[in-house]
Amino acid sequence: MNFYLRPVHVQVNPEFERFAEEKFSKLERFFPGQTDITLIIKKEKFEFLMEAIIQYRRSKIFMKTKSNNLNAGLEELINKLKNQVSKFHDKKRSKKTRAGKILAEFGLSTEPEEE
Repeated sequence: MNFYLRPVHVQVNPEFERFAEEKFSKLERFFPGQTDITLIIKKEKFEFLMEAIIQYRRSKIFMKTKSNNLNAGLEELINKLKNQVSKFHDKKRSKKTRAGKILAEFGLSTEPEEE
């Protein structure tokens, strides 16, 4: 997992950066290969705007949220991402099983033949 933090018009301390990286590492179980995660934090008047971009193979997942508190906003962003990523993961899994069932109806197998 490659984690990138891009603060815009805001300064974050190294402790927050470690905290954010730790939180995003929990999403790693959904992505077995190499993943690039970019967290963009912007300060707009009295709110923090947080955007997360997860790039995995050819897929891109994007989520953003606004909050008055930096830590609370990060927690909210992580929860939203967990929901979206789990739906994405389940959708891919159901497509595989659906394809296997269709092949089984026609008497075909997805398993490689043994010699």
